[in-house]
Amino acid sequence: MNLSQLRAFHAVASHRTFSAAAQALGVSQPAITQHVKSLEDAVGTRLFLRMAGGVELTPDALDLLPKVRQAILMLDDISARMSDGRSLATGHLAIGLCAPYVAMPILKRFTAEHPGVQLDLRLENSSNLLDLVAQHRVDIGIATLREPHPDFACDFLLDQRLEILVHAGHPWWERVQIEAGELLGQRLVTREAGSMTRHLFETALADHGVEIAPHLVLGSREAVKEAVATGIGIGIVLDRERGFDPRLRALTVSDFNVVAGEYLVTRRETRTLGSVGAFVAIALAAFKGGAADRGF
Repeated sequence: MNLSQLRAFHAVASHRTFSAAAQALGVSQPAITQHVKSLEDAVGTRLFLRMAGGVELTPDALDLLPKVRQAILMLDDISARMSDGRSLATGHLAIGLCAPYVAMPILKRFTAEHPGVQLDLRLENSSNLLDLVAQHRVDIGIATLREPHPDFACDFLLDQRLEILVHAGHPWWERVQIEAGELLGQRLVTREAGSMTRHLFETALADHGVEIAPHLVLGSREAVKEAVATGIGIGIVLDRERGFDPRLRALTVSDFNVVAGEYLVTRRETRTLGSVGAFVAIALAAFKGGAADRGF
C-alpha cells in the first residue's frame, strides 16, 4: 500500500468514475485502474462496483474513505512542516461552491502560496454541497446557511441579505423598496429546489402569508439574472451576488429581514490538516472580522 494507491482510491471515490479520477490527478486511466487494483489486493477486498454510469463504493470502501482522506492530508501536512513549514509542494483539494465570488479572493491567495496543490472546483447549491462534504466527495464547501450545521465544522465568512431583482421596463424600476404584499401577482423567476436563496425567500413569504408560484425555475444564479434582464419576471438574489449589470436593479422588501451567512464547511477531523487547513487559514484571513466571531 502506498500514497499513489491511496490518492487513486480517493479520487475514484470522489468523482465516481475512473476517467474523471485520472483527469483530476493528471495521470492516465490505466494508472488509476492499476493503483486501485493493487490497493484492493493489499486490503483483500473489492472497493468499487462498476455500474453503467460510473462506480459505486462497496461497504468496505465507504468505511475506508474517511480514513484514507485523513491519512493523505496528514502526510501532506507533515511534508509541508518538514520543508519550510508553510508551502504544500503537492496535493489535491476538492472544493464545492455555491457563490464563486466569495471563493475567488481565497483561491487567488491559495494558488499563489501553494501552486503545487491541484484544485478541483464544483458549483452546486448549498443543500447539495452539504451532501458532498458528508459523502467525502469534496473537502470543503462554501455554502449559504442560516446557521452553522451541527454535523460539520462551519466557519463564518460574511453575511448576505435577500433582494428583489427587476428589469428596466418594470414598474418598480425607480423604486428602492417594496412591501411583501406587492409581490402578489408578480411572475417569479427562481432557482431550483435546494437553493438557499429560494428557501429563504419562500420562508419569508410564508411568514407573511404571501403565496407566489414560480413562473420559471432555472438551474443557476446567472440564468435567473439573464431571465430577469430580458423581462420574463422578477428575480431573487443575495446582495453580494447581484453583480453590476446595468439592465438590473435591486430592491429590498421593507417587511423582510432575511439574512444568511456564507460559511466554510469542512469535516471536523480534517479541518486543520494539509491543504484543507491551509485553505481554511487563508479564508479566515481573507474575511477576517466576522469569521473570528462566528466560527464553529
